[in-house]
Amino acid sequence: MEDKHLSVKHRFAFGALVAAFFASTLLVYGPLSLYVNGNDEMWFSFRSLLSPVILVALIGFTVMTVLLSLPKGGIHKILCCLIFGVSLGLYIQCGFFNISYGSGVLDGSQIAWKDYTTYGAIDSAMWAACIALPFALYMVFKRSWRHILMVTAVFLMLMQVGGLAVNLYQNQNSLNKLSHEVTVDGMYELSDTDNTLVFILGSMDKSYYDSYKESHPEIEEQLKGFTEYENVLGTGSDSLVSVPSMLTGEVYKKETKYTRFIDNAWNTYNAYDVLDKNGVDTRIYSDDKYFGNAAVRKVENIADRAQDSEAYQVIGNTMYRYTMYNAVPHYLKQLFWMSLNDYSSFKSNSTYTPGNDDKFYADFESNGGFTYTDDYDAAVRIYDLKGAERPYRLTATAEKDTDGTSLDEQIEGEFYIILQMIDDLKENGKFDNARIIITADNGDKEINQRPVLLYKDKGSKEAYKTSTAPVSLFDLPATLASTVTDDYKDIGTGVSFKDAEKSPWNRRRFFYLNTGSNAESRIEEYKTNSPAIGKDELKLVKSYYINGGKIDNYILGTELTFTEDETAAIYCKDGFGHTNGWRTIINATSATMEIPIEDIPENIEDMHAYFNVLNIYEETQCVISANGEEVYSGRLTSDVRANGLNFLIPADVIGRDKTVTLTFSFPELSEDTDVIALTSFKIYTQ
Repeated sequence: MEDKHLSVKHRFAFGALVAAFFASTLLVYGPLSLYVNGNDEMWFSFRSLLSPVILVALIGFTVMTVLLSLPKGGIHKILCCLIFGVSLGLYIQCGFFNISYGSGVLDGSQIAWKDYTTYGAIDSAMWAACIALPFALYMVFKRSWRHILMVTAVFLMLMQVGGLAVNLYQNQNSLNKLSHEVTVDGMYELSDTDNTLVFILGSMDKSYYDSYKESHPEIEEQLKGFTEYENVLGTGSDSLVSVPSMLTGEVYKKETKYTRFIDNAWNTYNAYDVLDKNGVDTRIYSDDKYFGNAAVRKVENIADRAQDSEAYQVIGNTMYRYTMYNAVPHYLKQLFWMSLNDYSSFKSNSTYTPGNDDKFYADFESNGGFTYTDDYDAAVRIYDLKGAERPYRLTATAEKDTDGTSLDEQIEGEFYIILQMIDDLKENGKFDNARIIITADNGDKEINQRPVLLYKDKGSKEAYKTSTAPVSLFDLPATLASTVTDDYKDIGTGVSFKDAEKSPWNRRRFFYLNTGSNAESRIEEYKTNSPAIGKDELKLVKSYYINGGKIDNYILGTELTFTEDETAAIYCKDGFGHTNGWRTIINATSATMEIPIEDIPENIEDMHAYFNVLNIYEETQCVISANGEEVYSGRLTSDVRANGLNFLIPADVIGRDKTVTLTFSFPELSEDTDVIALTSFKIYTQ
């Protein structure tokens, strides 16, 4: 007669719990913890990963439960002990037993596996012990071995849940990563009847256009119907600030994280809700960091990767391969080795890449110019082009010169592209009924407050003219909304470009300067009630500092960034430059960070520090000290670029105030220069 402990009920209870331990460790905790701990090559969002993980985990749990529960007697016991032992090995390998393999850690270069024989032997012994443990418990504790394993499985699963929860809290930027992408879909497709085209040229200062017009007097005939606004105030000093403001009318203030600001800006009711409500096909071609997830339902060429069936397959395959590499014993890792660069190759082929204006024009030509459709009555197309931004590589005929060109030639090439596209409208009889805006994200002189602005309204056939109206680029959203409705007073400034021509000369306008470095990084709000918009006429009203100027204690294990959110900047005292959105440069012979730590566990000897490196500008000696004690010394080479700066901070160098002062020194440098670009850092304990 079958023992009561091996009844169907008991077999399924035990089998289900062992299966849950296995699925939790390998199929849930494995990929989620790897994502949350972060890697910049993972272009997809955390929520994009959740669906495939849940699906795979449920399938794995169900199959494993059936396989463990159906067999009877000794086979059931052997299978359960074996899977429990493997799950325990996975748990220990992932959490405590992996090592760094040097420069070949998933970066594309092969790992010298033969150099790790000793580690391989130790790792194999650990796995042998984990697999043997449940069998030993069965031999020693005949009556209670199952209960011991069940309690252990529950305890370790709770540990995983707790650890993942802490990681999620400490790495909230991973959760906030946007899941959308800007596609090239419909880039050269317009409506048969009604079109609005907006060209945003990077850093195209009004003075640059004046010089171009002086050497090209024919431009006024080519742009017949346009009004040149000579008294235009931009929204912000650089694209990080100006582009979102131009698109949405919302203002970035560093008191909140940039990614949160972007999400909120697109969640608000704006011009694109109005355009969508009126059946306008709207597409914007710009950097994806300027869009919140809400843009997916407002802008036609913004796609949600999380809803892409192919993305599910790609994300599942690549993350589980990465998980297996992390989880299996040393001698099996070669089977799952991959380069994290592979993640980027899985992006859609239709992803829009900003800044490649030569390709933008070449694709326009290969498309045969614009195509026109009656699928929608009206279209809005916004093209964010490189404009006058460095480096200059565009020729006068919009080809790429890898050796570099000049500012003048770059501008020639940009206007060549625009004029060719306008000529296409004329040749196809679509120019008269088109609205065309040629402008810039910001200027490039003084504090970048004077961008170019040219506007042609629908049906305008007058000679080229100029206007001194007090226009602001904050008026762009209302101008877009005005193309479909007369009720746009709640959109942006509520003033269109045409309305601004009737505004009083002392109209109040605002400008936001992104300035400062280190912890003094800030947004300065300027106001003017004057038609004069030189730097001296702009009055500083208020300054907005990162995190409201507060310096919070650092929580060990938290990843902070030197990118658009600038969460690391509050600890930078000197030597760190101004972030441009995707990195911060140390640009001095020495730099200092002062980091007050929230809590340091007792009885730890060392803390680990890691700085993610985007670029090396000077191959030079780097010395890092913590509270005066040297903790790192080495040359800044391609190896550092690939693997970051890694070093230990002895706990005994930290005083009662629990503050770590990190000093980066470059003894071979005699003058300040760009040295190294950083994107994030983390201090943690094992």
